[in-house]
Amino acid sequence: MLAGLRQILFNPLIAAVALASTIALAVALGVLSNGWNAERARYEARIAELTHASEKAEASFRMELASCQAAGAARQTPEQRVAAADAPPGARRLLEQGPEGIDACARMESADQAVLSNLKK
Repeated sequence: MLAGLRQILFNPLIAAVALASTIALAVALGVLSNGWNAERARYEARIAELTHASEKAEASFRMELASCQAAGAARQTPEQRVAAADAPPGARRLLEQGPEGIDACARMESADQAVLSNLKK
């Protein structure tokens, strides 16, 4: 049995086929490796681009938040600031947010009343 195996392994034809197969596999590995490296470079460039866009958007959002906070602070009257300091937390939150929502509801109610009064006439 060993003699048969030795004869197959040392056969010149099988050695040539094995060598050709090895070379073909090495070339295929090189080509695939090159493609993988190129794809990796594209992914890294895309990640860097998305990271930069994310940082830019974050900076924009932070500036917008700061300007909104500054506008809200500037809108408060001195009386509101004093009242907000003495008020309980729930009332303080309502004072800091301002009466925009309450005004909108009041305007809508008065508009509804005006429409209803016109319909009654």
